[in-house]
Amino acid sequence: DRHSLPQLLKNPALLKLNAAMGLRAWTHVALSTLLPLLLISRGNDSVIAGIMLTIFLIGAALGGLIGGFCSDRFGNKTVIVTALTLGIIPTGLFFLLDPGSPLALICLFFCGAGLQAPQPSSLLWAQKLLPGHAGIASGMMMGLSFGLGGIGTAITAAAGDSFGLSPALFFTTIPLALAAAITASIPVTAKE
Repeated sequence: DRHSLPQLLKNPALLKLNAAMGLRAWTHVALSTLLPLLLISRGNDSVIAGIMLTIFLIGAALGGLIGGFCSDRFGNKTVIVTALTLGIIPTGLFFLLDPGSPLALICLFFCGAGLQAPQPSSLLWAQKLLPGHAGIASGMMMGLSFGLGGIGTAITAAAGDSFGLSPALFFTTIPLALAAAITASIPVTAKE
């Protein structure tokens, strides 16, 4: 039993999940790509920008581990919607704070955690939506969603050139909210 592209396009739950993870990746890729540039433009040196990016990435790594642990206990959909929704707060708050403040560093850490926590659950859920085709499901959640995130990052960078990088990055909280809403609309079959 093989899945052709037309068959994949007839799987609305999988397409919604992929769209949600693409929106999540938009925020993640935009922050990891443009954060150092933003910090340097605000007068920080490259070492400080690198340290702050590291804080974001450590939060992301731990978020992925915690998200994977929680998906086994609470279900994939619950973890994805909760992490995306909770991730909006520290992501948006970071851009309203002085980037060198302790609260901004804490927000940056939790921003990374909230953005990466849904990733393991999305892989597992996609594999359940495409039984027997774990490779295609994983490719959609990893490759395609990050590709979509890269396109979103290009939009954010262009917006940053037009009206400032900080507001452009602040508005990447909107894709997070959309991703949470799309994921919440996906019906579940069993504990997903």
